[in-house]
Amino acid sequence: MSYSLLLIGVGLVVAYLITISCYRLFFSPLAKFPGPKLAALTLWYEFWYDVVKRGQYLFKIKEMHDRYGPIVRISPYELHVNDPNFLPVLYAGGSKRRDKYAWALRLFGSSGASIATASHDVHRMRRGAMNRYFSKESVRRLEPIIQSNFEKLLQKLAEYKGSTKPLNVNLPFSAFTSDIITEYCFGKSHNWLDRPGFNEKFIEMMASVHDMAALAKQFWFVMPLIDMLPDSLAESVDPGMQSFIQFRREMRNQIDEIQKSRAKGEKPQTSMNATVFDSILDSDLPEHEKEMERLWQEAQVICIAGTETTAWALSVVTFHLLSSPQVLRTLREELEAAIAEPSQSVETKDLEKLPYLTAIIQEGLRLSFGVSTRLQRVCPDETLTFDDGKKQWSVPPGTPVGMSCALVHLNPDIFPDPLVFDPERWIKEPQLSRYLCSFAKGSRQCLGINLAYAQLYLCVAGIFRRYGGPGNPGPSGYFELFETTHEDVELKYDLFVPFPKQGSKGVRVLVK
Repeated sequence: MSYSLLLIGVGLVVAYLITISCYRLFFSPLAKFPGPKLAALTLWYEFWYDVVKRGQYLFKIKEMHDRYGPIVRISPYELHVNDPNFLPVLYAGGSKRRDKYAWALRLFGSSGASIATASHDVHRMRRGAMNRYFSKESVRRLEPIIQSNFEKLLQKLAEYKGSTKPLNVNLPFSAFTSDIITEYCFGKSHNWLDRPGFNEKFIEMMASVHDMAALAKQFWFVMPLIDMLPDSLAESVDPGMQSFIQFRREMRNQIDEIQKSRAKGEKPQTSMNATVFDSILDSDLPEHEKEMERLWQEAQVICIAGTETTAWALSVVTFHLLSSPQVLRTLREELEAAIAEPSQSVETKDLEKLPYLTAIIQEGLRLSFGVSTRLQRVCPDETLTFDDGKKQWSVPPGTPVGMSCALVHLNPDIFPDPLVFDPERWIKEPQLSRYLCSFAKGSRQCLGINLAYAQLYLCVAGIFRRYGGPGNPGPSGYFELFETTHEDVELKYDLFVPFPKQGSKGVRVLVK
């Protein structure tokens, strides 16, 4: 009897697998789209390239496009487009509804955060409570926060002058961006710039977290399981988790302080004293959207996103300026003409008028990518059409469709010699800005885009007005690359954000 039941069970499993395979390959609404049959058959195909081979599915997708064309089926449920002109269609704004792909959001483990919200309507509600605080006007009003943290960054860089110990610039840049976003959110910075090693253990730990991103997409329970680990156990597994646990504890405490002070009737008297979470708590969001658990999830994602991507862009810009003497010389000439004294305080709105500085920031964003992985959108009530030049494809409503910023930014038809750092391309062809998607586009565009640009302008201009490179020193000295090559900034692994070659020690400089 038991043997018969086993045979029946095996038979049912085999029948199920055959049925689901036939459906996916021949009867699915996506069966008409080109692509590898194995990718159409199972998610294990992506698992192999992204988990086993570590962050390689992006490059496999590029191979698919080279073979099958600009639109391909990359999983049983998902399509991918590699045509820069499709950006405004997929990442539409205005009244166009664009959901996110819930499967891809598993990596966040924080469904309460706006960035990890699948529903277009819920996202619009949550983001609406913060939009005003991240507007260009608000960022400019709060620019003194950036300026004060930048002055501290300069002090820390000066401490390395004359030292034979190389500095990985991503560490102070990460501390700089983290201190700004935490002060922006809570009214009180986490002071990474004052911590030993710029809180290096946290940055190293985040690399481990990104390594788990692909696994978390494949298995829904990974991130919730990690969140359930007792603090003591998490710290024993990864010593860097101590920094992360402290980071989360500080955020919870700061949100709690804001809530308690408001309960006592103590509200910010001016916009300069208000914080992101004051903005949320003052909004007309439903009360359950203002509970601690959701606010903490929102804070965690905003603070990490506001730290990593801008810091990496600054690191990439620093590398390319120091490895391109003529580019650095041209930039410094423009800065010297615009800023009479190195210590002179200049506002972002004035720096934005400098064409070469702007071009350098655009080129730095192009080669740092922001998020390297594909960002899917789901059109719940619209049939998207895509013309590949030979055929017009109709994408069924509800289908996740992704594009990859890295593939757009490295497209040689749009950006000739795409791996070359060439600011002139933006000056010669201003229309290229339509293809810059480091902050995504449309209604789901990065919330902190204006804050990121302000940090980039003030930091790049402020540092390189004071410092030069070998043979072209500035009034405060110069930076010299230390055992750093192009491979240390080149995309080798897509772990949601870009990672360079294995074993890279980052963009390291000597301050002289």
